[in-house]
Amino acid sequence: MRRRNTITAVVFLLAVAAGFVLLATSFFGGEGKFEALLKTFVRDRDVMAFVDGAETAVNQDLDRDHLFIQLYGGVQRLSGRRIVEDTVSENTVVKLSNGALNFVSLGTNVWVGSQTTENAAATAAFAQELELLDIPYLYLAAPQKIQRGQTLLPPGVEENGNASADAFLAELDRQGTDYVDLRPLFENNGIYSSWFFKTDHHWKPEAAFFAWQELAGVLEDRYGFRTDPALTSPASWSTQVLEDFFLGSQGKRVGSLYAGVDDITLYTPKFDTNLTYACPAYGFTRTGPFNQSVCFPERVEEQDWFNGNPYTYYAGGDYPLATITNHNNPDGPRVVMLRDSFACALTPFLALSCSELVTIDLRYFEGDLLDTIGSYDPDLVLTLYTASTTGLENMFQFDKTEG
Repeated sequence: MRRRNTITAVVFLLAVAAGFVLLATSFFGGEGKFEALLKTFVRDRDVMAFVDGAETAVNQDLDRDHLFIQLYGGVQRLSGRRIVEDTVSENTVVKLSNGALNFVSLGTNVWVGSQTTENAAATAAFAQELELLDIPYLYLAAPQKIQRGQTLLPPGVEENGNASADAFLAELDRQGTDYVDLRPLFENNGIYSSWFFKTDHHWKPEAAFFAWQELAGVLEDRYGFRTDPALTSPASWSTQVLEDFFLGSQGKRVGSLYAGVDDITLYTPKFDTNLTYACPAYGFTRTGPFNQSVCFPERVEEQDWFNGNPYTYYAGGDYPLATITNHNNPDGPRVVMLRDSFACALTPFLALSCSELVTIDLRYFEGDLLDTIGSYDPDLVLTLYTASTTGLENMFQFDKTEG
């Protein structure tokens, strides 16, 4: 009798867990191991077979090391909660009304006002320093995940990325600094939200490719740097979609049960490429075709939602200083790009428009910025940033540029 009661209790507890597992599998349109086992139990009523197989099935369906995050996120979804607070305030995740996730800092109205103006003024001063060296400068404003004019946040929550970008660009315009606002490009083409990962704060490779097509035209029109139109044509590229492969930075905070996971697209050129990608700080030099030099296939060898970052398939990650030499375009321009993590997806494509592309991430770079740039004698310096807290506060810190 005691054994029967024990088995009944185990079955009951596993049935409760089944709800979470069934929830998980329903998000992705597939049947999990536990769901299949439960269906067999309902059909055959074989309690012992169910108990013997349940633990293995549950372990296969849910990441055991992150079970608490997964179940917690599942509970938040079941309860309809759209704000999941984090112990680190800027890692608080909200679910937008379109189902995507976004980071917010609750109660903080960031980067609107004097700080934004000061950052823009520092950018303009930096451009003027480059002008004295006869080096042109271009600021690229990357698109925000939340489209301008859209009410997507939960009631009472504020996010000021677009307002910061508007104020920043207005000051650049007042100072006469050259810039390109990429936001209208994405607002006027396709479904805006589809340009961004659902569970990550970055744009998708498709968006970076589209931005490269636009930027190639800008570089030719404003500076005379021509990119062969065959390179930027989608017909010159093959793509592979890794389905349900990526749990982004926001999704990692709440688990895959809260908002699902993302696909990620891998681009491969159909034309010949030969590049060398070197980063002294990380001690690597990679030479070869596009998908082996400026892309990192080891980052997508296996699916690992919590420990992997497939986004860094493109350009590898955030390095203080790195150079890409395009051996097939020796007559192209030498470009220095000051960047944040949005540039990961753009960097491999932009390198095809250059003879040499130097990337500098000011969050990690140590040294004299102007001297470093001058040593490369570039044809153009550009900045790609979003109007994020980490982006703007780490832009031109002149204690790093003035001896």
